[in-house]
Amino acid sequence: MRKIAVMLAAVLLASGCTGERAGTSTSASPLEPSAAAASGSPEAVVTDAPAGTWRLATLPELAGPTSVLWDVVSVDATHAWAVGSEAYSPERPNDTGTPLILQWDGARWARAALPAITWRGRFDLVAADSPSNVWAVGSTAAAAPEDQVTHVLHYDGTAWREVPFGRGSSKSYELITGLAVVGGHAWVVGNHLSDVIIEQWDGRSWRSHRSPAECRTGGTSFGGMPNFCTFTAIKAFRPDDVWAAGNGAWKGFKGPLLFHWNGSAWRTVQVGINEQESSFEALAGRSSGELWAVGNGGLAVRGGGGSFEVLRDAPGGALPDVATDPAGLPWLIEDSAAGAAFATYGTGAWVGMPAPRPPDAVGMSLHGIAGSPGSPLMFAVGAADLPTNPRYLRAVVLEYVPGPSTESRA
Repeated sequence: MRKIAVMLAAVLLASGCTGERAGTSTSASPLEPSAAAASGSPEAVVTDAPAGTWRLATLPELAGPTSVLWDVVSVDATHAWAVGSEAYSPERPNDTGTPLILQWDGARWARAALPAITWRGRFDLVAADSPSNVWAVGSTAAAAPEDQVTHVLHYDGTAWREVPFGRGSSKSYELITGLAVVGGHAWVVGNHLSDVIIEQWDGRSWRSHRSPAECRTGGTSFGGMPNFCTFTAIKAFRPDDVWAAGNGAWKGFKGPLLFHWNGSAWRTVQVGINEQESSFEALAGRSSGELWAVGNGGLAVRGGGGSFEVLRDAPGGALPDVATDPAGLPWLIEDSAAGAAFATYGTGAWVGMPAPRPPDAVGMSLHGIAGSPGSPLMFAVGAADLPTNPRYLRAVVLEYVPGPSTESRA
């Protein structure tokens, strides 16, 4: 998963001064024509849209003036969680916002009962591997990045409790960008200025990991910049089989990267793209052998192990998240000036599908998408732009409803 303030990756790759903000679309693809042609990806062809439609879900009443959902996870057709905030005021960004978790029970979305929360801010990330092992990560509202404090909560199937997180529990430049859960282990990744953060919960405490050698070996990459890597998303299949996505730069290399943990060390995995100022923003897949990684401006690859294929003609807007359905097909979110939309990869081509928005909305952005293992049900979350001045937002959840040819959910 991927999303919040992933601008750090782009900022670093552009010598610290791109000026791009996370979630904004770019007009040019990060892939040069030669890179796309070398990928071997088939020519785009017209294919039928997948059976099924996306529809707006009914949510409990949320406090205004602004509410937003940033991430979603589903472990089966009757257990899903969405996280974000409510009661946020753009006029008071430094001391408003109540952290929010919504829970799906197979029939409706309702507020999750949270422990007493005394801080203002939001939840950015959520991950789970069962109904009794759910994790959420958020941060306090603050005037500057260095004033934010990270908070981590865990749900054991009965109640949510805060888990001490020493790495980001005091004011600092810690930026948490990814969360994954598998086999009782939780993984948190991010960046502290130009250093990579990799923390693993082993069931009892947090364990810090070293980033790959290329990311921390002294030297310069391009333009005199020090060597660096960024981690923007993470996906765990087993405690000894974990993948992360982001980018990096060192002598002879600059571009999007994957990273793999084999139980003893992290290593960098190149995907065939070099000398590009781009970064992966999100990562999904059912196993190490069928990964999908995407980034803004049409960056998309698929593959596994040491073999990856660059896919042409991916949507060219901001691509904040990707998920896979039970068939292993990817579903992208695309946010652009035209609004939010979905795209999936069919027989050699990307197939677009509009994202419905509330009738009173003047725009909408989506931030997270999740499939439901063993079920065709999918969820996407974000916020609709309201016709107000100043502009306020209202949280939305979209549900994917299977078509007639797909097994209906209970």
